[in-house]
Amino acid sequence: MLIPDTYLTVHEELILFLGSVLLGCALELIFDIFRSLRVIIPHKAAANAIEDIIFIMIWAGSIACFTSVFAKGYLRIFYIAGSILGFVLCKLTVGDPLVRLLSMIWRFILRFIRWIFTPAIKIYTWIYNRYVQKIVNNAKIRKCIKNIWSAPLIAVRKMLYNIFNNRRKMGETKGDSEKKESKT
Repeated sequence: MLIPDTYLTVHEELILFLGSVLLGCALELIFDIFRSLRVIIPHKAAANAIEDIIFIMIWAGSIACFTSVFAKGYLRIFYIAGSILGFVLCKLTVGDPLVRLLSMIWRFILRFIRWIFTPAIKIYTWIYNRYVQKIVNNAKIRKCIKNIWSAPLIAVRKMLYNIFNNRRKMGETKGDSEKKESKT
């Protein structure tokens, strides 16, 4: 009689528990990478929350992969407990020194990137400082031209309507103003 291989022996479960502890250590190293980025580049609370959500999704995906590859697809609570135990053990032993080391590495990488891009930044600032006044003046001229061409004809009332000189008041005709001048 063939019995399906659905149960794990105690020996296999112990090996899987130790494997989940190692998985927790690996996950703590990934978390240290996130922590070192937080040290180097200051984040706001929303960015920290997004990083934490990404890390939780990585953790859940790694547990799912662990159970499907090593545990015949059966999820046991002690896999999750073992990964948490490995995470805590690794954090208490090598967590803080590793974060300092990773922070130094990130700083070195950022300095190297700045060193590479410094000539391009200097050229860009030189071009910007040299031509910004011309660009601003062109924009002002364009704005004036646009305002002139987009002004409706009725908005410039003194050009076509209500033409009068300083001596006449609005509403008077030419004859009325001559009569007033002759009376005085």
